Amino acid sequence: MVERTKQVELFLFINPISHDSLKMEEEAFKFIDTYENNSQITIYPYHNTHTLYSYMIKNQLSFENATLWNNLHNDSYHLSLAFIAASIQGKKKGRRFLMDLQRKMMNQNELLSKDLVIDAAKKANIDVEMFLVDFHSTFVQKLFLSDQNFSQAMGIRETPSCLLVITDEEKKATLIENFITAEDLYQMV
Repeated sequence: MVERTKQVELFLFINPISHDSLKMEEEAFKFIDTYENNSQITIYPYHNTHTLYSYMIKNQLSFENATLWNNLHNDSYHLSLAFIAASIQGKKKGRRFLMDLQRKMMNQNELLSKDLVIDAAKKANIDVEMFLVDFHSTFVQKLFLSDQNFSQAMGIRETPSCLLVITDEEKKATLIENFITAEDLYQMV
């Protein structure tokens, strides 16, 4: 079983439009829920040409279709900004908001829209007026760029990826660049 004296931090690097990223988020939360106060999770939406290209290959989509490319790029970018804007009102609210949107888009095949975003914000108890101001702010765009720079500095190339940091007598960090389950994380701790 897991030693409760260890502090565990998970840093998830996700493509917000990717079903694999959503599944890994769900697995990470299954794992984190067992640690309660001895754990922390941070989600970084990571979005660039390489991650979008990889997403299209994984999903057998034609990367030569410029309209599809642009739509996926815009959805990923706007969903990243929306998540960051929602997280300003609290990390838990931001995560609840993001996962609600992801589930609707991926499991129920709903398209990203202003109505869908506002509905998810309301469900996560987010002040919608403040959220919309933040979403369009240069501050949120700077936070997005900061997340991209941090992800690159951590050596992230693929999404989903996970950085597992365990602190007990010494600090140990492990970068996992593929899908990982809660059970995998248990074995690593």
